[in-house]
Amino acid sequence: MKNIYIIFYALLLVLITISCKDNLLDTDPYGSKYQEELVWGSRTNADAFVNQTYSDVLNGLFSDFVTMESWTSNGAYCHGDEVVPDETYTRETDFGFGKFSLIRQCNLIIEKAAASEGLSENDKTELVADGKFLRAMVYFWQARRFGRVVWVDKVLTENEESYKLPLTQNTAETYSKIVKDLDDAIASLPETALPGKASKYTAAAIKSEVCLQAAAYTGDDTYYQKAIDAADMVIDEGPFSIDPNYGSIFNEQGRFSNEIILGLYRDKANTVCNDIQDLQWCVPNLKRDVLVSNGFYPVWKANFEIFEAWNRHTPTQTLVDNYLIIDENTGKALPWNQTSQFTENMELIGDREWKVKDGVDLEVNDIIYGNADLRLDQTVVRDGSTWFGEDIATRVKGNLWRYAYNGARQWSISSTGYYWRKGTYNVSPRVYVGIPTDYHYVIIRLGRVYLNKAEALLRQNKVSEAVEALNVTRVQHGGLPASTASSLQDAWTDYKRERRVELVKERDFYWTLLRWGKYGGEANHGREAGGVVYEMKDEVPGVILISENRKSFYARTYADEGENYLNIEVRVFSPDRRYLFPIPKSHIDRNENLTQNPGW
Repeated sequence: MKNIYIIFYALLLVLITISCKDNLLDTDPYGSKYQEELVWGSRTNADAFVNQTYSDVLNGLFSDFVTMESWTSNGAYCHGDEVVPDETYTRETDFGFGKFSLIRQCNLIIEKAAASEGLSENDKTELVADGKFLRAMVYFWQARRFGRVVWVDKVLTENEESYKLPLTQNTAETYSKIVKDLDDAIASLPETALPGKASKYTAAAIKSEVCLQAAAYTGDDTYYQKAIDAADMVIDEGPFSIDPNYGSIFNEQGRFSNEIILGLYRDKANTVCNDIQDLQWCVPNLKRDVLVSNGFYPVWKANFEIFEAWNRHTPTQTLVDNYLIIDENTGKALPWNQTSQFTENMELIGDREWKVKDGVDLEVNDIIYGNADLRLDQTVVRDGSTWFGEDIATRVKGNLWRYAYNGARQWSISSTGYYWRKGTYNVSPRVYVGIPTDYHYVIIRLGRVYLNKAEALLRQNKVSEAVEALNVTRVQHGGLPASTASSLQDAWTDYKRERRVELVKERDFYWTLLRWGKYGGEANHGREAGGVVYEMKDEVPGVILISENRKSFYARTYADEGENYLNIEVRVFSPDRRYLFPIPKSHIDRNENLTQNPGW
């Protein structure tokens, strides 16, 4: 088993002191006292600086996965409004435009390692590649948000006359620079790396996705082949393999799964539950005495308060609708309401409300969740699930029913009928403030690379090859029969569903939807390129409610119910400005070389 790569070095506590500056760009964030010769005089000390930069970049930009699901109809935020889905942000809002301190750290690695007299040529080459990989990661994070960026490729000084730098001319220039950094990293990074660090295959994996976004936002179709070539490099030459246990990739069991290409690793020595939103904000809060006093059941078996976290984010019925069910008669993978077990055993009794037919000895859960895509129960907690050793009931009068908190709605209880299991560690004795825990975020993995390849192939109209690529995760992770799609439209339908369920809660769906909107056509329900994205406006997040005896249920949206508890049906999409966030006005006011994005 791989060991945790330690990124916290006492040396850096002495060498690095970050100071706040008023300049538009940070030009000396570590102060003038850090001893360059000591840091760059040996590989050990240089690694300390590089490892800290990995931590700063990945922790700062590539953690908190769950929040972004609530920017889409995959998730609901149960504690106030998210400003992105309803577009209540303004040109004053800063979605992370600067990040100049992180860029400076990357440039320090590139310049100081190259100029070092104490490092070997091989060490210099690898460290410079680390710096370029990290710089590409920061700028890719920004490019998806703003398109144009302030590209800084040197270490600026206090006396730098040109520190008010302009934006890249367009998104094409931005992505060409990012890809150039990744190509340099691919050429010089080692073939293997410890967990939390990049190898040449890590850079290639990231490139496979950068090229998709670049093609969508620049219109340059040559990026599709670059994406395919990068993906093939990882698939054919890299040391990774598809993990047959999908759910474990995201919890303590598969912390170092061989499918993970790059992860962000947190250690319990300096991490507690409330440091991790994807953990603390996904577990509910409901005490035993509330269940007893209200007659809701089953009561918790644990002899302590097992559920006492800060649940705010929950998956939706809209997401669950995308998990296919294997038809008992035909063996085909179908939506839950199209299987023979559903059509033969359920009858419609109201507006999207069904009941088990009289004389049928089955419950709702058997019919709508049985034979499901294996990833369903590895991603969400539903009625009838087991979680932290407890039998979960989200049905009427169940222990996690949406009215279970003294018979009233409460932010700490899901109102959609589901909870997030994916990314939830089994913490001992429970998920609670101050309890130490290990944790990791999966930033890129092999399954994602296969799907990046599939999308690029679809854009090249290579249907059979694309279906072959998407079937890797569909079959090995989902346990579903392979897609047999032969038309471009059917292939896009299966691909979109597959990417959605495979990569949910991995900081993917929001950016992917924008990319599909840029494509238009089959990727966005036949709409014109650059139009309104269907899943961001027309697809309203849904909920499920199962009766106490589990013989009937309804699956609706909050709009259908005339409720607006979560404000999740208020979705806005303005195609003239939604594809890029605004350049914050505060930055434009301070730098006359910056210009605003369209629509803002």
